[in-house]
Amino acid sequence: MAKEPAKATRERPCEIGVPWAILAFTLSAGGMGLVWVSLTLPLVPAAFYGSLALAGIFTLAFFFLSLMHAMQRDGDAVCWEALHHARISWQQAIGERDDQRARLFYERGQSAVEMAYRCEPNSASLRQALTQLKAEETAHWRTEMARSLGVLLALDPFSVPSVRNAIWVQSLWQVWAILAGGLAAGLAWQIINAVPLRTLIYAASGGMLGASLYNLRTLADHVAVQRDYSSRFWVDYLTRPMVGAVLGVVVYAFAIGLAWTLTLQSPVGSQMPKVVFALGFLSGYALRSVLEWLNGIAKTVFRSAPPSAQGREGTEELP
Repeated sequence: MAKEPAKATRERPCEIGVPWAILAFTLSAGGMGLVWVSLTLPLVPAAFYGSLALAGIFTLAFFFLSLMHAMQRDGDAVCWEALHHARISWQQAIGERDDQRARLFYERGQSAVEMAYRCEPNSASLRQALTQLKAEETAHWRTEMARSLGVLLALDPFSVPSVRNAIWVQSLWQVWAILAGGLAAGLAWQIINAVPLRTLIYAASGGMLGASLYNLRTLADHVAVQRDYSSRFWVDYLTRPMVGAVLGVVVYAFAIGLAWTLTLQSPVGSQMPKVVFALGFLSGYALRSVLEWLNGIAKTVFRSAPPSAQGREGTEELP
Protein backbone atom coordinates (compact mmCIF):
# COMPACT_ATOMS: atom_id res chain seq x y z
CA MET A 1 0.00 0.00 0.00
CA ALA A 2 0.94 3.65 0.02
CA LYS A 3 2.88 5.49 2.69
CA GLU A 4 1.40 5.94 6.13
CA PRO A 5 -0.94 8.93 6.32
CA ALA A 6 0.43 12.15 7.68
CA LYS A 7 -0.45 13.00 11.25
CA ALA A 8 -2.79 15.93 11.54
CA THR A 9 -1.77 18.49 14.12
CA ARG A 10 -5.33 19.14 15.29
CA GLU A 11 -8.85 17.93 14.80
CA ARG A 12 -11.01 19.56 12.19
CA PRO A 13 -13.06 22.31 13.86
CA CYS A 14 -16.77 21.74 14.27
CA GLU A 15 -18.79 22.95 11.34
CA ILE A 16 -20.71 26.07 12.30
CA GLY A 17 -23.24 25.43 9.54
CA VAL A 18 -24.99 22.58 11.36
CA PRO A 19 -26.27 24.79 14.22
CA TRP A 20 -27.53 27.23 11.59
CA ALA A 21 -29.28 24.38 9.76
CA ILE A 22 -30.90 23.24 13.00
CA LEU A 23 -31.96 26.84 13.72
CA ALA A 24 -33.46 27.22 10.23
CA PHE A 25 -35.26 23.88 10.62
CA THR A 26 -36.67 24.93 14.01
CA LEU A 27 -37.88 28.29 12.67
CA SER A 28 -39.37 26.63 9.60
CA ALA A 29 -41.20 24.07 11.75
CA GLY A 30 -42.32 26.90 14.04
CA GLY A 31 -43.64 28.80 11.03
CA MET A 32 -45.65 25.75 9.96
CA GLY A 33 -47.03 25.53 13.48
CA LEU A 34 -48.06 29.19 13.30
CA VAL A 35 -49.80 28.50 10.00
CA TRP A 36 -51.94 25.88 11.74
CA VAL A 37 -52.58 28.07 14.80
CA SER A 38 -53.49 31.07 12.64
CA LEU A 39 -56.61 29.24 11.46
CA THR A 40 -58.13 29.82 14.91
CA LEU A 41 -57.24 33.55 15.10
CA PRO A 42 -59.70 36.35 14.30
CA LEU A 43 -57.50 37.90 11.60
CA VAL A 44 -57.18 34.72 9.66
CA PRO A 45 -55.92 36.06 6.28
CA ALA A 46 -53.12 38.26 7.68
CA ALA A 47 -51.93 35.75 10.26
CA PHE A 48 -52.22 32.83 7.86
CA TYR A 49 -50.29 34.38 4.97
CA GLY A 50 -47.70 35.91 7.28
CA SER A 51 -47.02 32.57 8.94
CA LEU A 52 -46.92 30.86 5.55
CA ALA A 53 -44.36 33.39 4.26
CA LEU A 54 -42.24 32.95 7.41
CA ALA A 55 -42.28 29.18 7.04
CA GLY A 56 -41.35 29.49 3.35
CA ILE A 57 -38.39 31.80 3.99
CA PHE A 58 -36.85 29.60 6.66
CA THR A 59 -37.58 26.50 4.60
CA LEU A 60 -35.49 27.90 1.75
CA ALA A 61 -32.70 28.74 4.18
CA PHE A 62 -32.80 25.24 5.62
CA PHE A 63 -32.87 23.72 2.13
CA PHE A 64 -29.72 25.57 1.00
CA LEU A 65 -27.92 24.71 4.25
CA SER A 66 -28.89 21.08 3.67
CA LEU A 67 -27.40 21.20 0.19
CA MET A 68 -24.19 22.73 1.54
CA HIS A 69 -23.65 19.91 4.01
CA ALA A 70 -24.94 17.12 1.78
CA MET A 71 -22.30 18.00 -0.81
CA GLN A 72 -19.32 17.99 1.59
CA ARG A 73 -16.09 17.49 -0.33
CA ASP A 74 -13.39 18.12 2.27
CA GLY A 75 -10.53 15.70 2.94
CA ASP A 76 -12.51 13.66 5.47
CA ALA A 77 -15.52 13.25 3.19
CA VAL A 78 -13.40 12.24 0.17
CA CYS A 79 -11.41 9.81 2.31
CA TRP A 80 -14.63 8.25 3.64
CA GLU A 81 -16.00 7.80 0.11
CA ALA A 82 -12.73 6.23 -1.06
CA LEU A 83 -12.76 3.75 1.82
CA HIS A 84 -16.44 3.06 1.14
CA HIS A 85 -15.56 2.20 -2.47
CA ALA A 86 -12.71 -0.05 -1.27
CA ARG A 87 -15.12 -1.86 1.05
CA ILE A 88 -17.58 -2.51 -1.80
CA SER A 89 -14.81 -3.76 -4.11
CA TRP A 90 -13.38 -6.12 -1.51
CA GLN A 91 -16.80 -7.49 -0.64
CA GLN A 92 -17.30 -8.24 -4.34
CA ALA A 93 -13.86 -9.88 -4.47
CA ILE A 94 -14.65 -12.16 -1.53
CA GLY A 95 -17.89 -13.25 -3.22
CA GLU A 96 -16.11 -14.06 -6.51
CA ARG A 97 -15.22 -17.68 -7.29
CA ASP A 98 -13.04 -16.78 -10.26
CA ASP A 99 -9.61 -15.93 -8.85
CA GLN A 100 -8.77 -13.57 -11.73
CA ARG A 101 -11.92 -11.51 -11.30
CA ALA A 102 -11.45 -11.48 -7.52
CA ARG A 103 -7.93 -10.14 -8.04
CA LEU A 104 -9.30 -7.34 -10.24
CA PHE A 105 -11.76 -6.30 -7.51
CA TYR A 106 -8.95 -6.44 -4.96
CA GLU A 107 -6.78 -4.13 -7.10
CA ARG A 108 -9.73 -1.75 -7.49
CA GLY A 109 -10.07 -1.57 -3.73
CA GLN A 110 -6.33 -1.01 -3.38
CA SER A 111 -6.55 1.97 -5.74
CA ALA A 112 -9.35 3.45 -3.63
CA VAL A 113 -7.24 3.04 -0.48
CA GLU A 114 -4.33 4.76 -2.22
CA MET A 115 -6.62 7.72 -2.85
CA ALA A 116 -7.72 7.70 0.80
CA TYR A 117 -4.07 7.93 1.91
CA ARG A 118 -3.48 10.93 -0.33
CA CYS A 119 -6.43 12.78 1.25
CA GLU A 120 -4.57 13.03 4.60
CA PRO A 121 -7.79 13.25 6.66
CA ASN A 122 -8.11 15.19 9.91
CA SER A 123 -10.59 12.76 11.48
CA ALA A 124 -8.94 10.64 14.18
CA SER A 125 -10.99 7.57 13.29
CA LEU A 126 -10.01 7.76 9.62
CA ARG A 127 -6.33 8.22 10.46
CA GLN A 128 -6.49 5.26 12.80
CA ALA A 129 -8.19 3.12 10.13
CA LEU A 130 -5.58 4.02 7.53
CA THR A 131 -2.77 3.21 9.97
CA GLN A 132 -4.40 -0.14 10.67
CA LEU A 133 -4.74 -0.85 6.94
CA LYS A 134 -1.01 -0.22 6.61
CA ALA A 135 -0.33 -2.70 9.39
CA GLU A 136 -2.47 -5.39 7.75
CA GLU A 137 -0.14 -5.81 4.75
CA THR A 138 0.72 -9.49 4.33
CA ALA A 139 2.29 -11.70 1.71
CA HIS A 140 -1.02 -13.12 0.45
CA TRP A 141 -3.49 -10.67 -1.02
CA ARG A 142 -6.60 -12.59 0.07
CA THR A 143 -5.51 -12.60 3.73
CA GLU A 144 -4.68 -8.90 3.56
CA MET A 145 -8.02 -8.13 1.92
CA ALA A 146 -10.01 -10.06 4.54
CA ARG A 147 -8.26 -8.31 7.43
CA SER A 148 -8.52 -4.89 5.78
CA LEU A 149 -12.21 -5.44 5.14
CA GLY A 150 -12.67 -6.08 8.85
CA VAL A 151 -11.11 -2.68 9.58
CA LEU A 152 -13.48 -0.92 7.16
CA LEU A 153 -16.53 -2.75 8.53
CA ALA A 154 -15.69 -1.41 12.00
CA LEU A 155 -15.68 2.24 10.84
CA ASP A 156 -18.58 4.30 12.16
CA PRO A 157 -19.87 7.07 9.81
CA PHE A 158 -20.80 9.18 12.85
CA SER A 159 -17.13 9.31 13.86
CA VAL A 160 -16.31 11.43 10.78
CA PRO A 161 -17.39 15.07 11.34
CA SER A 162 -18.36 16.02 7.79
CA VAL A 163 -20.18 12.71 7.22
CA ARG A 164 -21.99 13.12 10.53
CA ASN A 165 -23.07 16.65 9.53
CA ALA A 166 -24.45 15.37 6.21
CA ILE A 167 -26.42 12.64 8.00
CA TRP A 168 -27.89 15.14 10.48
CA VAL A 169 -29.10 17.64 7.89
CA GLN A 170 -30.50 14.95 5.62
CA SER A 171 -32.38 13.42 8.55
CA LEU A 172 -33.78 16.84 9.44
CA TRP A 173 -34.87 17.30 5.83
CA GLN A 174 -36.94 14.11 6.05
CA VAL A 175 -38.51 15.28 9.32
CA TRP A 176 -39.32 18.62 7.68
CA ALA A 177 -40.97 16.84 4.74
CA ILE A 178 -43.10 14.79 7.17
CA LEU A 179 -44.20 18.01 8.93
CA ALA A 180 -44.92 19.72 5.60
CA GLY A 181 -46.93 16.76 4.32
CA GLY A 182 -48.97 16.60 7.51
CA LEU A 183 -49.56 20.37 7.44
CA ALA A 184 -50.72 20.23 3.81
CA ALA A 185 -53.17 17.43 4.59
CA GLY A 186 -54.44 19.31 7.65
CA LEU A 187 -54.94 22.57 5.73
CA ALA A 188 -56.77 20.71 2.97
CA TRP A 189 -59.07 19.20 5.57
CA GLN A 190 -59.68 22.55 7.31
CA ILE A 191 -60.00 25.21 4.61
CA ILE A 192 -60.50 23.55 1.20
CA ASN A 193 -64.08 22.65 0.38
CA ALA A 194 -63.58 21.56 -3.23
CA VAL A 195 -63.37 17.77 -3.07
CA PRO A 196 -61.19 17.28 -6.21
CA LEU A 197 -58.55 19.77 -5.02
CA ARG A 198 -58.62 18.37 -1.48
CA THR A 199 -58.17 14.86 -2.83
CA LEU A 200 -55.17 15.92 -4.94
CA ILE A 201 -53.53 17.48 -1.89
CA TYR A 202 -54.19 14.32 0.10
CA ALA A 203 -52.53 12.25 -2.62
CA ALA A 204 -49.47 14.55 -2.75
CA SER A 205 -49.08 14.80 1.03
CA GLY A 206 -49.47 11.04 1.41
CA GLY A 207 -46.76 10.46 -1.20
CA MET A 208 -44.43 12.92 0.56
CA LEU A 209 -44.99 11.28 3.94
CA GLY A 210 -44.39 7.80 2.57
CA ALA A 211 -41.17 8.78 0.76
CA SER A 212 -39.82 10.63 3.81
CA LEU A 213 -40.48 7.73 6.17
CA TYR A 214 -38.77 5.38 3.71
CA ASN A 215 -35.75 7.73 3.62
CA LEU A 216 -35.53 7.79 7.41
CA ARG A 217 -35.65 4.00 7.54
CA THR A 218 -32.97 3.76 4.86
CA LEU A 219 -30.73 6.30 6.61
CA ALA A 220 -31.03 4.43 9.90
CA ASP A 221 -30.16 1.15 8.18
CA HIS A 222 -27.08 2.51 6.36
CA VAL A 223 -25.80 4.44 9.38
CA ALA A 224 -26.50 2.18 12.35
CA VAL A 225 -26.75 -1.33 10.88
CA GLN A 226 -24.68 -1.62 7.71
CA ARG A 227 -22.45 1.41 8.42
CA ASP A 228 -22.04 2.02 4.71
CA TYR A 229 -23.61 5.47 4.37
CA SER A 230 -22.46 7.28 1.23
CA SER A 231 -22.98 10.96 0.46
CA ARG A 232 -23.19 10.11 -3.25
CA PHE A 233 -26.93 9.55 -2.78
CA TRP A 234 -27.65 13.00 -1.36
CA VAL A 235 -29.75 13.87 -4.44
CA ASP A 236 -31.99 10.89 -3.80
CA TYR A 237 -32.42 11.77 -0.12
CA LEU A 238 -33.27 15.41 -0.86
CA THR A 239 -35.57 14.90 -3.85
CA ARG A 240 -37.39 11.69 -2.91
CA PRO A 241 -40.08 13.52 -0.83
CA MET A 242 -40.95 15.76 -3.80
CA VAL A 243 -40.88 12.82 -6.22
CA GLY A 244 -43.11 10.88 -3.81
CA ALA A 245 -45.62 13.75 -3.79
CA VAL A 246 -45.73 13.82 -7.59
CA LEU A 247 -46.07 10.04 -7.82
CA GLY A 248 -48.91 10.12 -5.30
CA VAL A 249 -50.84 12.41 -7.63
CA VAL A 250 -49.90 10.34 -10.70
CA VAL A 251 -51.03 7.05 -9.14
CA TYR A 252 -54.25 8.73 -7.98
CA ALA A 253 -54.88 9.90 -11.55
CA PHE A 254 -54.28 6.35 -12.82
CA ALA A 255 -56.71 4.96 -10.24
CA ILE A 256 -59.38 7.51 -11.18
CA GLY A 257 -58.88 6.80 -14.89
CA LEU A 258 -59.10 3.05 -14.31
CA ALA A 259 -62.25 3.42 -12.23
CA TRP A 260 -63.79 5.66 -14.90
CA THR A 261 -62.91 3.16 -17.63
CA LEU A 262 -64.46 0.23 -15.77
CA THR A 263 -67.58 1.91 -14.35
CA LEU A 264 -68.00 5.02 -16.59
CA GLN A 265 -68.22 7.16 -13.47
CA SER A 266 -65.78 8.81 -11.09
CA PRO A 267 -65.53 7.20 -7.65
CA VAL A 268 -66.99 9.41 -4.92
CA GLY A 269 -67.82 9.02 -1.26
CA SER A 270 -66.87 10.22 2.19
CA GLN A 271 -64.06 7.64 2.45
CA MET A 272 -62.46 8.58 -0.86
CA PRO A 273 -59.98 11.16 0.57
CA LYS A 274 -58.72 8.63 3.13
CA VAL A 275 -58.26 5.99 0.45
CA VAL A 276 -56.40 8.48 -1.75
CA PHE A 277 -54.13 9.49 1.15
CA ALA A 278 -53.29 5.83 1.81
CA LEU A 279 -52.67 5.23 -1.90
CA GLY A 280 -50.36 8.25 -2.06
CA PHE A 281 -48.49 7.09 1.05
CA LEU A 282 -47.87 3.64 -0.45
CA SER A 283 -46.75 5.24 -3.73
CA GLY A 284 -44.16 7.37 -1.93
CA TYR A 285 -42.94 4.57 0.33
CA ALA A 286 -42.53 2.10 -2.58
CA LEU A 287 -41.26 4.80 -4.93
CA ARG A 288 -38.83 2.61 -6.87
CA SER A 289 -41.45 -0.08 -7.42
CA VAL A 290 -43.94 2.53 -8.65
CA LEU A 291 -41.35 3.98 -11.05
CA GLU A 292 -40.62 0.49 -12.41
CA TRP A 293 -44.37 -0.08 -12.84
CA LEU A 294 -44.78 3.22 -14.73
CA ASN A 295 -41.72 2.41 -16.82
CA GLY A 296 -43.27 -0.94 -17.77
CA ILE A 297 -46.54 0.78 -18.76
CA ALA A 298 -44.63 3.33 -20.86
CA LYS A 299 -42.70 0.59 -22.65
CA THR A 300 -45.93 -1.29 -23.34
CA VAL A 301 -47.80 1.76 -24.65
CA PHE A 302 -44.94 3.33 -26.60
CA ARG A 303 -43.11 0.20 -27.72
CA SER A 304 -41.31 0.61 -31.03
CA ALA A 305 -42.55 -1.17 -34.11
CA PRO A 306 -40.54 -4.22 -35.25
CA PRO A 307 -38.08 -3.43 -38.08
CA SER A 308 -39.18 -4.32 -41.59
CA ALA A 309 -37.55 -7.09 -43.60
CA GLN A 310 -35.89 -4.49 -45.80
CA GLY A 311 -34.47 -2.71 -42.78
CA ARG A 312 -33.02 -5.96 -41.44
CA GLU A 313 -31.09 -6.71 -44.62
CA GLY A 314 -27.40 -5.97 -44.46
CA THR A 315 -27.37 -5.56 -40.66
CA GLU A 316 -25.81 -7.74 -38.03
CA GLU A 317 -27.46 -8.72 -34.75
CA LEU A 318 -25.63 -7.69 -31.63
CA PRO A 319 -24.60 -10.59 -29.41
